[in-house]
Amino acid sequence: MNGCKQMLALMLAVVIGLSGLFNPSIVEAGQNQNQPVEKGEFIKQLVNTLGIDLQDGEIPFTDVDAELKPYLEAAIRTNILDDTSGSTFGPNEKVTREQAYVFLIRSLNLRDSYSIDSLKAFRDFKAINSEYHQELSAAAELGLIPSSQPTFQPKKPVTHLELKAMLSTYETNFEFVSVIHSNDLHGRIMHNETNQELGLAKISELANQARSKNPTLLVDLGDTFHGTNYVNFNQGLAAVDAMNEMKYDAMVPGNHDFNYGQDYLLELKDKLDFPLVSANILKDDDPFLDGYTIVERNGKEIALVGLTATDTAVKTNPAGIEGITFLDEVTVAKQLVAELENEVDAIVAISHSGLDTDVNIANEVNGIDVIFGGHSHDTIETPIKYTHGYVTQANEYGKALGHTNLIFHNDNLIGVNGFLYRDHADKTEDPSVTAILDEYKEEVDQELNVVIATTDVQLDGERTDVRTKETNLGNLITDAMRAELGTDIALTNGGGIRASIQPGEVTRNDVFTTLPFDNTLVSTTLTGDEILAALEHSVRLYPAENGGFLHVSGLSFSFDPAKPAGSRVGEVLVNGEQLDLVKSYSVATNNFTAAGGDGFEMFNVDNIEFDSGELLSTILINALQSNNSIPEVEGRIVVK
Repeated sequence: MNGCKQMLALMLAVVIGLSGLFNPSIVEAGQNQNQPVEKGEFIKQLVNTLGIDLQDGEIPFTDVDAELKPYLEAAIRTNILDDTSGSTFGPNEKVTREQAYVFLIRSLNLRDSYSIDSLKAFRDFKAINSEYHQELSAAAELGLIPSSQPTFQPKKPVTHLELKAMLSTYETNFEFVSVIHSNDLHGRIMHNETNQELGLAKISELANQARSKNPTLLVDLGDTFHGTNYVNFNQGLAAVDAMNEMKYDAMVPGNHDFNYGQDYLLELKDKLDFPLVSANILKDDDPFLDGYTIVERNGKEIALVGLTATDTAVKTNPAGIEGITFLDEVTVAKQLVAELENEVDAIVAISHSGLDTDVNIANEVNGIDVIFGGHSHDTIETPIKYTHGYVTQANEYGKALGHTNLIFHNDNLIGVNGFLYRDHADKTEDPSVTAILDEYKEEVDQELNVVIATTDVQLDGERTDVRTKETNLGNLITDAMRAELGTDIALTNGGGIRASIQPGEVTRNDVFTTLPFDNTLVSTTLTGDEILAALEHSVRLYPAENGGFLHVSGLSFSFDPAKPAGSRVGEVLVNGEQLDLVKSYSVATNNFTAAGGDGFEMFNVDNIEFDSGELLSTILINALQSNNSIPEVEGRIVVK
């Protein structure tokens, strides 16, 4: 009976597809439907059918014109095409039946392999290229190749009529549930053309476009409520209001969503019109949040399981997570699969745990179908299949947005495909979300002109000074950094200081002009030998201006520019004592330098022990408001 139903469904899909072929609205004027389709045109139509975002990017082929190039780039990015197949593509070659079905199957990014028996049923099976057996077996088993034909005719060119039938069957034979996923916005809720950050209004419009084509979910993978003035000033409310308007389906909290404290995070949760879920957070041994939510789309029930990084315990302010513990993500995921596997059609993790953990889940937990990830700021252009599940992640700050499709055939999840959107001038904003954000923007912009402190002296942030010598502003910033984290020393790069602050009243805008980058205060550990290497790197270009010139606190040193670069630094004192090359020292710095920015190879992003999430601008504001005296230039850095 099931076989008859499947055959009837396939016949209906083909009939619908063929009837569509003769709809004058989709037949190109003057086009002979019996003419062969060129390979370039086939890829173009497949990419358009899938709605893959077209982007500027390089391709390895030298025989492709500018119009076709973005379509081939999209096909390479999503693994429909192999980018190592040579320097030529042959866009004007006729696409054969076996090539066409291979492209169709690759686009599905299937989770399983299929029996070759259905393919062997064709009398001309031996004429099929053996390299394509895996894809064509899947095409036959999934009903893309009509089984009523006695022969397959693998080398026969595909006509325009057949192409439209193929694509129609492709669209009707499978059910697509789309998931639009954002991660690690860190408060970048406004569109920023310069930084190529989409902003929530553009993300909303892209989600609406997806909803118009397929049943769609919209999820966020955390670290959203904190990070820029546009959310910090209102403690995340701007993001909450915009996301409610966007009709998000669920969100998992990231480590920086605890920056305002756990009690306030629960207040934000109560303001959300959608669930905030995480299954591995306990407060005094009780669940801190619901572990999952179940969403129905087009008759499919999909469980969204939240997971928050265990290293949140060391990557947010400890005061904000007092009494909270974070359980192992893999262990919790296995427990939830046992609870949910017979209740839903698919189980996906919305994870703020980082790529390494997400891959572990995909390899070790049978039953988690897809892990939508955040926390590690990785860029995965199209979902990657591991032992049991798929993993995807969309960069950071809204510089990319994920579009992932769960693909069902006969109610079974058979594949997961997708792509990332990037910002472009042709992407428009959702006006309802723009209106909400503009209101908050106006309030914040007014706040920027508020006087927050006064100073009796000029704080020297002149480019020629901060890139070549000690200044009172560099001393003030690094002193505040060291005091905030209680480290042995503090270091920050002069290139991050962009302007002086004049005597008199100081506004927030003055501070943000001085420290315009969204650099956060972090801590790490360096040996004395590594500190010496960092100081040598800092002064290697002197007397030339150098953005990597370090300002310091808790440390003083001298250097001789007459000596060769790499051996210029003389005596180094840490809090008055000689630097011990084998001793380890705690270091406060900014996340740019800590990740090896400006060529500081002795730093490494993997060695960041604590990211406060606080902008250096906030640290400076607090220092100015503390009524502590402004440090003078006092010989922390001495040129011999």
